[in-house]
Amino acid sequence: MKRTLPPEGHSKFSGNLRHYHRSSAQKPRTRDEWVKGPSSKPRHSRNWHKIIGIIVGLLALGGIITGLIIELS
Repeated sequence: MKRTLPPEGHSKFSGNLRHYHRSSAQKPRTRDEWVKGPSSKPRHSRNWHKIIGIIVGLLALGGIITGLIIELS
């Protein structure tokens, strides 16, 4: 039967607090935040200039394709 080694004075697994018990100390949370979860972030407004630009580009492409079909038939 193998003998177990005597415990060393310093063990790499010793400690008072486990890693999963630590929480970030960035912002203290209230009980409501802890129970209900984080509050929803405000929605950003849509980038209307980009949306309008894409729509205009698609309409222009559709017009070019339609013109080519009409011209070549």
